[in-house]
Amino acid sequence: MVKVTETALSRLKRKLKRQPEGVAVRITVQNGHVQFRPDTEQKGDVVFAQSGQSLLLVSLETAERIAHRTLDVVKTIKGNRLRFVRTA
Repeated sequence: MVKVTETALSRLKRKLKRQPEGVAVRITVQNGHVQFRPDTEQKGDVVFAQSGQSLLLVSLETAERIAHRTLDVVKTIKGNRLRFVRTA
């Protein structure tokens, strides 16, 4: 199953401050590319929350495709970004 670090959840929470209540970030995989977009919770979603607020939504199908990875904040040349890292 996909994992999410507390650092990544905190970053998502900051990003969602500009969104209406009830909106979280959905992870999708299309043509081999991971995408993040605002969305609302759907039946069957895997939901990652912090302090009672849903922050990240992943369908079961997507969760299987990104299994054994951890979403974290990684320092890049463009600044800190959300990225998946492989876990053992």
